[in-house]
Amino acid sequence: MRTELQAVAAQYAEAALDLASAAGGDTADAVGRDLLLINQLIEQDRQFATVLELPSVNAEEKKELLKKVLKGKVNDLTLRVLDLLADKRRLEILGPLEHQYREMLNKKNNLVSASLVSSEKLSDQAVANIKARLTEHLGKRLELEVKVDPSLIGGVVLRLGDQVIDGSLKGQLKAIEKALLAV
Repeated sequence: MRTELQAVAAQYAEAALDLASAAGGDTADAVGRDLLLINQLIEQDRQFATVLELPSVNAEEKKELLKKVLKGKVNDLTLRVLDLLADKRRLEILGPLEHQYREMLNKKNNLVSASLVSSEKLSDQAVANIKARLTEHLGKRLELEVKVDPSLIGGVVLRLGDQVIDGSLKGQLKAIEKALLAV
């Protein structure tokens, strides 16, 4: 179920993507990277985040702060989107906006993001084989993030959107435990 905040973020993300696509070049990708950078900055710097959240700080002051911090580091279109969000008192949607924007951009580019977590480091050949098989199965380009989690004991866990395929030994042990407790 979508929250109101996500719905509003989706509208702004769609408008930003339309403008970025119309600008041409790699502007759409640049705006996506910029939104990610801004959200990372907000997560890392609580003082910066607090100023952006305070209702007592007016929109003009927030816009000046954003320009001061981000000028030369982000695309002009990104700054215009931030100005609009500040004017409309919607800076709190930056997190959901970045997420919605990335999803829309990936869909436009026929790209699927997935995460593969294994119990030990996989060889480049094994990762390439998995990626090739998934790309063939999905019929789309694949962006695969590979991580290592020794707590899995053995096997892999694949996350593709909201679908999870758990082929780990840890997952199998949990399933056995659940079955035994249900008896």
